[in-house]
Amino acid sequence: MDFRDDVRTVSPMQWGSNSVRNQEDRQWRPLDIVLVILLTVIAALMTFTDLGNRTAPQTFWMPDKVGETFTADFGELRKVDRINLYEGPGAKGNTKIESSKDGQTWDLYLDVEHKTNRVFTWKLDEKTVEARYMRFTTVQKGYRLYEAAFFTKDVTKPIQVMDIQLGANNSTTSEGSGLEVFDEQQWAPYRPDYRNGMYFDEIYHGRTAYEFVKLMEPYENTHPPLGKVILALGVKMFDMTPYGWRFMAGVFGTLMVPIFYAAAKGMFARTRYAFLATLLLVLEGFHLVHSRSSNVDIIGVTFTIIMFYAMYRYGEMAWRNGGFRRSFGYLALSGFFFGAAAAVKWNYLYGGAGLAILLVFALVRRWREARSDGDYDFVRRMILTLMSCIILFVAIPVTVYSVSYIPYIKATKAEDSYKDLWKYQKNMYDYHKGVKEDHPYASKWYTWPVMLRPVWYYGGKDLEKGEAQSIAAIGNPLIWWGGLLALLASWWLGFRRRDRVVLTLAVAYLSFYVPWMVAPRSITFLYHYFPMVPLIILSIVWMLRWFEENYRNGRRFTLIFISAAAALFIWFYPIYTGMTISREWMNIAIRWLPSWGF
Repeated sequence: MDFRDDVRTVSPMQWGSNSVRNQEDRQWRPLDIVLVILLTVIAALMTFTDLGNRTAPQTFWMPDKVGETFTADFGELRKVDRINLYEGPGAKGNTKIESSKDGQTWDLYLDVEHKTNRVFTWKLDEKTVEARYMRFTTVQKGYRLYEAAFFTKDVTKPIQVMDIQLGANNSTTSEGSGLEVFDEQQWAPYRPDYRNGMYFDEIYHGRTAYEFVKLMEPYENTHPPLGKVILALGVKMFDMTPYGWRFMAGVFGTLMVPIFYAAAKGMFARTRYAFLATLLLVLEGFHLVHSRSSNVDIIGVTFTIIMFYAMYRYGEMAWRNGGFRRSFGYLALSGFFFGAAAAVKWNYLYGGAGLAILLVFALVRRWREARSDGDYDFVRRMILTLMSCIILFVAIPVTVYSVSYIPYIKATKAEDSYKDLWKYQKNMYDYHKGVKEDHPYASKWYTWPVMLRPVWYYGGKDLEKGEAQSIAAIGNPLIWWGGLLALLASWWLGFRRRDRVVLTLAVAYLSFYVPWMVAPRSITFLYHYFPMVPLIILSIVWMLRWFEENYRNGRRFTLIFISAAAALFIWFYPIYTGMTISREWMNIAIRWLPSWGF
């Protein structure tokens, strides 16, 4: 091995290696197409298998009057052991449910307080009574009740309601009636779980997507709307069902696979390393978890991969031989997806600083090339480039960001318009600056790289004794912990080699990570680290290639690493996908650290 690389000039502006030893053409060959299809199909199968039910109640009762009532009649005396209620947007208010054997004497069965954190979820309550009649009375209005179902213990089919008797003094302006509360009994589950209801931030993002579709007042306005606008496409195609509100997240999680392959192929210019990088992405639990949940992060991270890869390709394109004109395509691609990422979540704005730094490095390299070639047209080209950047990285992103608010403005009940756009941004900033509430799964930025506190997204209830069911935002331990070592090692070796792939990855990583050290928001979560995950995967591949180039057994090491990553992915697969396993196995085999609370 030879560590005596030329380190006389270490300024990133003068880094000259493009990280490609064997200049294999970046053009895709049939093998690339076969591999990317294979990996994409594998990712799609894992994402869409058991993603969620394609059915759910769609009609609802929204009482407009306190005291509005209806009575469900079973037709005969039945034993009732549990009730499941499915609530919708506007989940606030109270309902009183009473039981009766004869329709004359009534006993309180349940006081229901409707809450926003149960939107599009099944609320289970267990209480055993014998009754023929169940009466629902509105105590405080403001809620939407989509469906109610009564069950006898261990009988998975709801007790059949033979008749619905509406109150004589019910409001005529209410939306729906008691008839809509019992009209979709076939979709009522005996046991609620993630397949038939929302969990974690789906109650914000998935709900808001539905509100955009129905032109209802958006509940969630703490992030820009583009991510929810995209999620709404799935709701339009598959209705407001678990499959529908998660569908577009699954699409973007699947699309990330060929996009990432293209980025790795362009950076390493080798089919082998593009395949290894993308295989690691498919084996990354964080990617799979967010592909299967109605969240906007999977969309934003996909956009960040495109914007940084486009900037990398711009930096690699010399201005000579027509390259100047072609280079604007990469700048335009980077600027557009920078705007799209920012319109999903503000934290992706941080990457804009990284893009600016890489642009400066690229322009300085162009200046060096022009000076070496005696190109006297450099000044004109530089001016044109800087002028175009005002359009491509200011005007276009601002336009994309602003256009994303069209569905929000259409849906809001307030008489808002684009003149209120600045007010929306101020309200978002004030919200994030003011987030102070403690959260059991919050974590500080310095704990993220070692995955000290994963976020517990979902915990199954009403399980058999000794069983456990969880979905957690946790990555593949080898990819995260090994990736951190690979990241730091690649920075050291890449610095010595003046490697521009390493430069790109380092700048991108730090541009996303460093702002969290000084961000005004005090409550943060591990999922804020998500944009850095593709970058550590590329750092791993860079190091694997380095081992293969410098050690005789380098390829054997690569095989061992990939095999171990695959084994760990299978090991943790139950908590990526919500499989039911034994509690003992969860506590002993899955919970490696005391801080992993699931």
